Amino acid sequence: MAAKLAHPDMKVLLLNGDGSFGFNAMEFDTMVRHNIPVVCVVNNDCAMGMIKHSQEMSIGAERLQCSELGTRHYEKMVEGLGGYGEFVTKDEDIIPALKRALSPGSRPA
Repeated sequence: MAAKLAHPDMKVLLLNGDGSFGFNAMEFDTMVRHNIPVVCVVNNDCAMGMIKHSQEMSIGAERLQCSELGTRHYEKMVEGLGGYGEFVTKDEDIIPALKRALSPGSRPA
């Protein structure tokens, strides 16, 4: 948000993991309410990556606790807040989805 507010004429792209998005998702409510258009790409690897990796190293992969998330449709959460969201599963669909999200007609966030 700060990057967009500091440079309102520039497009802002936020790259997020799914675990990080889970911790900070309600910031999209703020962005939508205050018309702060930021595009966010969520790399959904179905885990809280840093926690999972640490657990694998310290207690073993067979004993992971609460670090695996599964696939979640975070775009629906953003849509529920009034923003624009897409769920992309194929590499070749990423660029077209970004173009749609960055287009002037898409909703904030």
